[in-house]
Amino acid sequence: MITYPPISLRYLRSLTDDTGILQHGVFAIPNRRLGYTTDDNSRALVVAVRGYERMRSPEILELIRTYLSFLHYAHTPDYRFSNIMTYQRMFLDADGTEDCFGRCMWGCGTAASADIPDCMRQVAKKLFDSSVGWVGDLVSPRAKAYSMIGMCEYMRANRDTVDVPDKISALADSLEALFREYSSSDWVWFEPYMTYGNAILPVSMLLAGSITGNERYTSIGRRTLDFLTETTIVDGRLEIIGNNGWYMQGGKRPWYDQQSIDAGYAVYAYTLAYSLLGDKSHLENAFTCYDWFFGKNRSGLSVYDPNSGGCRDGINPEGVNENQGSEACVSFLLAQLSVAKYIEQRVPTAQVQEVRGERL
Repeated sequence: MITYPPISLRYLRSLTDDTGILQHGVFAIPNRRLGYTTDDNSRALVVAVRGYERMRSPEILELIRTYLSFLHYAHTPDYRFSNIMTYQRMFLDADGTEDCFGRCMWGCGTAASADIPDCMRQVAKKLFDSSVGWVGDLVSPRAKAYSMIGMCEYMRANRDTVDVPDKISALADSLEALFREYSSSDWVWFEPYMTYGNAILPVSMLLAGSITGNERYTSIGRRTLDFLTETTIVDGRLEIIGNNGWYMQGGKRPWYDQQSIDAGYAVYAYTLAYSLLGDKSHLENAFTCYDWFFGKNRSGLSVYDPNSGGCRDGINPEGVNENQGSEACVSFLLAQLSVAKYIEQRVPTAQVQEVRGERL
């Protein structure tokens, strides 16, 4: 049986300076040469908010402040977000990708509804309110999914003044149209291929169904998550779709390289599905995916690094990718925070304090 480590934000803190979270690591050392991305600061914001809601640490509030400040600086005059920043704090792009925009909506929507100081929450709300009008122009399915998650998070604690439920429905309708176009009896998916961050798509439909009450969205979320389960949980372990060619419908799936982000998103997806649907198999799948980080994977190697408290970028045919970038770090923390309360429910009372022994 795996002994899970306590939640620790020490590697997240080591990657974060007074500008934001650095994009890459050289082994477990921050790589300043490659600078920052708004993508990563948005993801880090989600994790920092969830970490603060669990641990109530002033040090985590400082992380939230840093990531929000980065997003505020990245916010462009036309209410989009630049993405790639050098270590010298110069953005290299005027407008980031659609996926970057969607992740910003997720981060800002989460912070805008969180139990954090009002001065921070209002900044997140201002960024969200001024940018959410662009969601109707999105083409990327994952950008739509990220935005839907952000809008659903936003609705938890904000009075709707920008027609958020209508925007959620419009994006969910567009994903439903993709599902109708590409799905078949043996391919229950939104696209004719599976690439990265796949679990985000069914998550967004499940959340859309819970917010709007539209059972079609919930049904599509459930069916596509079941298909993802059939495809990626093989012989009791998580088999992430490899990025060496991705998985085309009717083609052969690549087994490598497997990226940590997919394991983190999968854990998040299954715990959320369990909370919404109550099916215990989703919770079991969440732990199967969580165990991927600790060696229950195709290579039989731990991706989590107990020495740094961070997470390696993934696994390849030669072993693990020893670099520990922000995407992997944040994905692992998202997984940890998603399963934390369920771990406490699994262990005897005497061990709960040890499991809860979060270290900053």
